[in-house]
Amino acid sequence: MRPCGARRTGSGRTAMPHRAIAIVAAMRREVAPLLQSVQADKVDGVELFELDAAVVAIGGIGKKAAGRATEVVIRYCRPELVVSVGIAGAVSPKLKTGVVGRAREVVDVESGVRYPVDGGEWVVATASGISSPAGKRDLALKFGADVVDMECAAVAEVAREYGLEFAAVKAVADEADFDMPPMAAFVAEDGRFQTGRFVSYVALRPKLWPAVNRLRKVTTTAAVNLSSAVTHLMDECSVSQWEENVPQA
Repeated sequence: MRPCGARRTGSGRTAMPHRAIAIVAAMRREVAPLLQSVQADKVDGVELFELDAAVVAIGGIGKKAAGRATEVVIRYCRPELVVSVGIAGAVSPKLKTGVVGRAREVVDVESGVRYPVDGGEWVVATASGISSPAGKRDLALKFGADVVDMECAAVAEVAREYGLEFAAVKAVADEADFDMPPMAAFVAEDGRFQTGRFVSYVALRPKLWPAVNRLRKVTTTAAVNLSSAVTHLMDECSVSQWEENVPQA
């Protein structure tokens, strides 16, 4: 992956802040350690957090929300690199809770479109409502997937449309044999998770309590590990920029 190559010039836009990296996540809690003490700006309904080297966009759950957030953050900060980050479910039984990896390919399960990525090791499948072990096994057989999420392909598509570098960093929360509660059913049209409705649903179903409690714990660990990996990626980008700007003897 060439995360910080020379960007195209000539747009003439100077009003908006430039950052080398645009990071797109579905929910704030996925990257909470990165955003401590950082105030959010709201642009076209998308929460944007300005870091030294990046702008983080919190776009909501699902492809539609992710695509919209990617459009907004690209217009806002004019990046060289767009990164999809977030919590994912393991498809490969080799991947354990908390492990973090980068994508080498992203596949949109609905359309079948594939997005190759330099420098990664996982195949990320983007799909809606895949939560059961059987559904994950099907993704492994059909697409060779290692993990599954609900946004990555949409971010990759918009980055491709703008001719920008793309990367994806994902952290595993649920393992391949974990039977996820039906959380996709509680995602609103705008990509917001309807926490109140979900809590009411779970409260009436004691059999789900152990799974929900476990998911809450492992998601916190995954978010810490994910934020550490994203910080490392930003550091890599900063070093790359510095090396490109060093005058040649």
